[in-house]
Amino acid sequence: MVEDWVRAWQPARARWAVVVWEAFGLAYLHWTTARLFDLGTDAAVLLAALFLLVWAAGSWQVARMGVYFSEHAVRVRGVLRTRTVPWADVDGVFVDEVVHRAGPLRIPAGKTVFLALRDGGRVNTAMWEQGLEFHHRPQLFREVCRQLRQRAVPRSGRLLDIASPDAA
Repeated sequence: MVEDWVRAWQPARARWAVVVWEAFGLAYLHWTTARLFDLGTDAAVLLAALFLLVWAAGSWQVARMGVYFSEHAVRVRGVLRTRTVPWADVDGVFVDEVVHRAGPLRIPAGKTVFLALRDGGRVNTAMWEQGLEFHHRPQLFREVCRQLRQRAVPRSGRLLDIASPDAA
């Protein structure tokens, strides 16, 4: 069965700026590597082709990143992983503070939207309130949270509201 997936939001222009930034970064890496190791023409061209391939694959994945809806499931597509969760497995949607740890340091990362699963697990949607996609579009962040909740709640019968998206 073919499902129709709808993207929850359109990518911000900043996402494309990151793709361009990465191209310049890889071009600079190529230039410095070719000079540092005194690569000949053939090796430099081969390295450039490799970097171009890596950049194209990464850019393709960045372009496809996001949260997608269908009638039967929600799909969270990241750079390295895609996870599809049937709506029946979603117990609720909540916004939570994320804190990264580096040894004894705790680094607050801001509010992120999670899916609570019936088995007790949770899925990070990578919808970060202060990220490239939503930093200058807070109303879009709230709207996507509402869409997720509206689609999940009728199936689960409950709404987890650890932090309201309207407070975000």
